[in-house]
Amino acid sequence: MASSNHPGGAPPARTMASTPTTAVVSCAVRPTDLDTNDMPRALLPIGGQPLIKHTLMQLVDAGVTRIVLVIGYRGQLIRDQLTSSPELKKVTLDIVDLGDAWRAGFSASLLAARKAVHTEDFLLCTFDHVFDPSIIKRMLALPATANGTTVLVDTSRREPIAGSGECTLLSVVDEDNTVTKVNPAHPVEASGIEAGLFKSTAVLFDVLEELSNQKPYFKFAEVLSELAQRGTLHAMPVDGSAWFAVENFLQLAHAREHAATGLPLLTRAGSSNPPRRSFIAPVSSDPEAITSRPDGISKVIGPGGAAPATKLNICLVGLGRAGQFHLRSISMLTDKVRLVWVVDVNEEQVAKITNQYDCQGTADLDIPLNDPNVDAVIIASTTFLHYDHIIRSLKAGKAVLAEKPISHDPAELTHVIETAHKNKIPFLAGYQRRCDKNFRALKQQMVAGSVGGTRVIKCTSRDNPEPPLEYLRISGGIFHDMLCHDFDMIHYLTGEFPESVYSIGHTYNKAIAEMDDIDTAVVTLRFASGILATVDTSRIAAYGYDQRIEVFGDKGMCQAHNMSESSIMVASVEGYTTPRSEWSFPQRYPQAYLTELAEFVEMAKNNLPEEEPSVMRHIMLEKVTTAAELSYRLGRPVRVDEVEASAATCPSTRSPPAQVSARCARAAATVTSPGPPPKDGRASGRQGRAARAAVGEAQDRTPARSGRRGPSARGLSADRPRMIGAGRRRGRPVPLGLAREVEGEIGLSLNHIANH
Repeated sequence: MASSNHPGGAPPARTMASTPTTAVVSCAVRPTDLDTNDMPRALLPIGGQPLIKHTLMQLVDAGVTRIVLVIGYRGQLIRDQLTSSPELKKVTLDIVDLGDAWRAGFSASLLAARKAVHTEDFLLCTFDHVFDPSIIKRMLALPATANGTTVLVDTSRREPIAGSGECTLLSVVDEDNTVTKVNPAHPVEASGIEAGLFKSTAVLFDVLEELSNQKPYFKFAEVLSELAQRGTLHAMPVDGSAWFAVENFLQLAHAREHAATGLPLLTRAGSSNPPRRSFIAPVSSDPEAITSRPDGISKVIGPGGAAPATKLNICLVGLGRAGQFHLRSISMLTDKVRLVWVVDVNEEQVAKITNQYDCQGTADLDIPLNDPNVDAVIIASTTFLHYDHIIRSLKAGKAVLAEKPISHDPAELTHVIETAHKNKIPFLAGYQRRCDKNFRALKQQMVAGSVGGTRVIKCTSRDNPEPPLEYLRISGGIFHDMLCHDFDMIHYLTGEFPESVYSIGHTYNKAIAEMDDIDTAVVTLRFASGILATVDTSRIAAYGYDQRIEVFGDKGMCQAHNMSESSIMVASVEGYTTPRSEWSFPQRYPQAYLTELAEFVEMAKNNLPEEEPSVMRHIMLEKVTTAAELSYRLGRPVRVDEVEASAATCPSTRSPPAQVSARCARAAATVTSPGPPPKDGRASGRQGRAARAAVGEAQDRTPARSGRRGPSARGLSADRPRMIGAGRRRGRPVPLGLAREVEGEIGLSLNHIANH
């Protein structure tokens, strides 16, 4: 691309200032999974100070006297934090607020700083990169290059860092460190990666403006590529000095680990501490990158070469289906974890795994819990044993990663959460969808405002193949086994819990009906903010595993589609043929399980418990799930606040399956009416009779004889009134006998409904 301002070649040389003291810091980047509405990534605390403050102070300590800070997403929060900071009083801080224009991305946002930069040359970096002041001083001391840009290059890495923003490979070949190629076709041609620090002239703004005139969004790598084509891009090597990037959860954990030593995040000029001549490589949270790099997610490189990271010693409890997923993940992270114990009652399976993984095995959990070499416990045992195994592990002081459910007994659930929180023990419940890269990308789009204010969320969650009956008998039922994942995902995307839920369902498999469970359900959730959400779920989908989410807002819509077996599409005279979805969740989520384990390892190694709202959400999530099942069994909407702690035991997987319905019935008998009853009180009386009948019937239940879920199979009286949709204005179904009373209110007649 030739310069439109200077056709035929590079622009004329400019007169350079001797030493730039101005730095441009961009905080107007698109959000990542670390950003929330209440806490943008720039304000994440590291060592008692927000990340952005570390970045700015490194510049100040290196001699920068003026900082132009470009802000955008949640900019007012960042502005308030920095303008009140006494440490920044000794530097001139000019803030450029882009407002909503930050959505154009990092590259385009830099143009906003052009008018605020009064010196001929300047430093440029992003807020999420922190450098040893020695690096910045070397960059400042470089001789001025007319119309040139110098980029910091880390030559210890010659491959892309997936999951870490715009990671750019650079080829440096000639003696004066001129960059000849950006993102070469073959990584072997690369000399290193750009590390996010630049010294430039106004020519950088010229290139930014040219690209912005051609397209609304472009990556910074395109800017560097144009500079390389002009021969004006030069490299300065890191040379072993320390720098950090904080773009994902694992990088955040490493930064906090560094700060937890009590030292500054990076050694500052004038510190009495000796410089830490180490380089912390950007850490990838992308499971594909982890899989392709079995030698490690990160490396610490110092004067003596590579220093091996301390491994986390793990005990795996349960070698069944879930346990096998964790074994696979452990085998992918051998530089980070060491399997030292397995626990299972199946002696043959224990012998097989101990031989394969060179670890110890037992059927007695107390033995590894008393082993001081065990750092963490992964619990993948039979569902009804989870609580016992979790609480024993926590009391032994071990970090815990547990498959859900923690427990369906509210008292036990609360006990686990409070034990972990009070003792500050890392504890993570296995809702692996939160670690899926597609759903994380969906959340990023929501946080970035791509869809505006959220109005409707639609989740499709269809299992495949149908789980074995032996598993379904102990699963806790479709609500607590499957739908809880969707409720957690909706909370992950919105940060909210619903006020009320309404569930309908049906059973097509008679064997599942005999368990007093269903295999197909649709749940509607209503939130105080006005958000409406629906989840449709099924135990089987003939075409493959089906996991989709759609988010609709006032500015647009965003979808996360299924993962396919391949990306191949065939077009012929017969039409288009596309690959089917992944067959089941082991094929759909192996990378999510891997990321989950990798992030848990960082939590455990650095003693970083989950944030309080995140760990406490499990208590509310259990209430939402219980309300959803109660709604199905009662045949009406249920407010979440109706589910009292004493009643939220529906069902309990710590009880035999035959007791599930009785527990639900007792819970049903305690919930209150969801809103004002009709004037004659008949609805309240009907609900009371139905709840009392539910208790009586559940005490002497016989298995349902049909796959059709009639009133008796729901745990309600057999003469329960038929329902129609005429009661939607009151937020619940209305018995047919009451339809005429609301007919005038809603302006519809039964004849009109029948005819249309």
